[in-house]
Amino acid sequence: MQNQIKSKKFLNSLKNCGKKVTIFEKAQLVNPHMIDVGDFSQIDDFVWILGGQGVDIGRRVHIASFTSIAGGGKCCIEDYSSVAAGCRIITGSDDFSGNALMNPCAPMEYRNVTRSFVRLEKFSTLATNVIVTPGVTVGKGAIVLAGSIVNKDIDEWSIYMGAPIRKIGKRDASKVEALAERLEKEHE
Repeated sequence: MQNQIKSKKFLNSLKNCGKKVTIFEKAQLVNPHMIDVGDFSQIDDFVWILGGQGVDIGRRVHIASFTSIAGGGKCCIEDYSSVAAGCRIITGSDDFSGNALMNPCAPMEYRNVTRSFVRLEKFSTLATNVIVTPGVTVGKGAIVLAGSIVNKDIDEWSIYMGAPIRKIGKRDASKVEALAERLEKEHE
């Protein structure tokens, strides 16, 4: 099976496109030459991604409708991660101190924009409507529950929720990692 890039505008414009990638027609990729999409990944309709300083999407990653990756910084979503509908991943921000203008319509010399990163490590999941702020790493296998605001690093194989974010549980890594290993052997 070939890549299922529903929109021809992305067919040859991505930095790298793995095998059997699905990008739906109504997805919007700004600066796609800065976006790398790994094998078997899917980007749904109505996703908005700004390539910024680079967006690296790993293997078997799903990004659901109405999600945005914005801010102009760097974003890395590692293998087997999921981003549910309506999430906001923010990789950069204006200066809120009052020392600069905060509007992309103003020339850069009047603004103070800080570009940063967001990293979702392997097997991590953001549930519906999660907001991730710049400079955050969501640890391997971690889950952030719906409507949470992630403004600090998240421990591996943990479950978080809320605003402010707090840890509410742990996950067992062994079954998830075993299933992924089996999938790799049986379905490559």
